[in-house]
Amino acid sequence: MMTLLALFGGALGLAVTGSAVLLAWSVFAGAQARKGEPDGEENGPPGNPSGWLQKSAPHLLKWTYFDYALLVLFMVGSMFLFTDLVAVLRDADQYPPYHFGYLLCGFVFTLSGMLMLIVRLALTLSLVRTDRRSPAPHHHDHPGHAEHAE
Repeated sequence: MMTLLALFGGALGLAVTGSAVLLAWSVFAGAQARKGEPDGEENGPPGNPSGWLQKSAPHLLKWTYFDYALLVLFMVGSMFLFTDLVAVLRDADQYPPYHFGYLLCGFVFTLSGMLMLIVRLALTLSLVRTDRRSPAPHHHDHPGHAEHAE
């Protein structure tokens, strides 16, 4: 059973790593393909001097395999770590002292995976925020100062 779980964990880790490489490659290739297109703004918006993030917006605004893989990895890893922590706290005498270090590393790796998903969400939200055009200026006109038809 443990060998089967180890094989499943290894396959899941390779899938997440492969999906991360695929996401990075597709964003890079898409940005390179659109590099020569005239878009009117050579430097991009003021908050994004290079414009690579704006050019990769159509791809990043979609939910990808990388997001699903990170979410599954976080849920499965958290479940296994929590059950192991309960077992270690219940029978601390039966586990070697370095097992606590393994648990700590597992929690750090799991939380770093969720941090990657949060960073991706922040990038997506910044894309949505910078993709909007500025609203029309408010002139503070009163109804009596309105422009009249000729």
